[in-house]
Amino acid sequence: MISGKFADSNNSALLDDKHHVAAVSPVLESTVEQQSYPRAIAADQLLSRRLHFDTMRAFMFISVYAGHVSTSHISNYWGSGLVNSASSFGFYAYLVLSGFLITRILVGSDTGKTWSDVREFWLRRTLRIFPIYYLTLAVLLICGWLPEPLPFFTYVSNIYLFLINQMQGPVCHLWSLAVEEQFYLLFPLAFLFTPKKHRLKLIVSLLALTFVVHTACATMFPGYKWKLLMPSSGQCLLFGAIAGYFDMTLKKKDETRLFLVALVLNIALIAIQSVDKALPHTLIFIDSAALAIFFYSLWRTRNQFICKSLSNRVMVHLGQISYGMYLFHLPILYLLIDFPLPEKIAIGFVSTALLASASWYLFESPINKLRNKLIPSRV
Repeated sequence: MISGKFADSNNSALLDDKHHVAAVSPVLESTVEQQSYPRAIAADQLLSRRLHFDTMRAFMFISVYAGHVSTSHISNYWGSGLVNSASSFGFYAYLVLSGFLITRILVGSDTGKTWSDVREFWLRRTLRIFPIYYLTLAVLLICGWLPEPLPFFTYVSNIYLFLINQMQGPVCHLWSLAVEEQFYLLFPLAFLFTPKKHRLKLIVSLLALTFVVHTACATMFPGYKWKLLMPSSGQCLLFGAIAGYFDMTLKKKDETRLFLVALVLNIALIAIQSVDKALPHTLIFIDSAALAIFFYSLWRTRNQFICKSLSNRVMVHLGQISYGMYLFHLPILYLLIDFPLPEKIAIGFVSTALLASASWYLFESPINKLRNKLIPSRV
């Protein structure tokens, strides 16, 4: 997975800590730029700041972490079907959320000056994503854990890992950040240079193309890690893009009922895939669509009970630092590879959270403030 998850204002700041997603983009800056939270948060603040999205990112990271810590090459233990299914959903969610948020940003900051808008988007993403990513790579290189640095420094590690058919080691999770970065590079160009009336058609056409590529790769490369390729895994990002486009263009209304339906649907899909291993590879499209509906409706819900329930201070903080947690968690798990599983899980998680918190307060947050001063958000 991803990264980090792995946006540019109180309504879209979530993207900058990902991404995502990816993982765990890859993947994704916090929903709130502030560094501390009051003991009591008013309902209107919860709705405007979308603290509940930070909590969702925390859940997404926890699911991915559980999947990684239970893999055989880390712990000699294969996780249960439920753990593996939830972990896959956590990874898909990073990518879907990235697509959702960057499309909202692109629509909301479109001034008609296309190249200027694209450059501003790239600069904001660069200042948010690159510093801690390259600092992490530098540390891993010094420690001897980055034997082939070029693919990782150039954000093509997903292609490199696909070619060597290898998904083990303390840096293999960074492939999802490469997928997201490739999407950040290409999608804004295609989207903003397309006339507004044709942009939805563009996203749907790209989604159809990913379906063809995904199916072709599954047929041509059995056993290969073909999901590492951006044209194959891109359907998650594109389903999120459709949801983000609709959120910015449809009439604003409360979608609490749709959220509850989407929540039940996603839980059902996780449960089904935890017991049935013979499901078609194209099910990822259903998973991505269900997650897109989930994030679209969660963004639009005005239900105070839902927002307050998903705005626990600890979970909000974990969501805020989830990009750093995604970057750091796998190297830390490899440092603990000889520890018993219970200690590995607990020490690994706490160590990851502490290191990511230090990174957030001492490194990432000051850069975010500088970025927002140099390139103010228009969303």
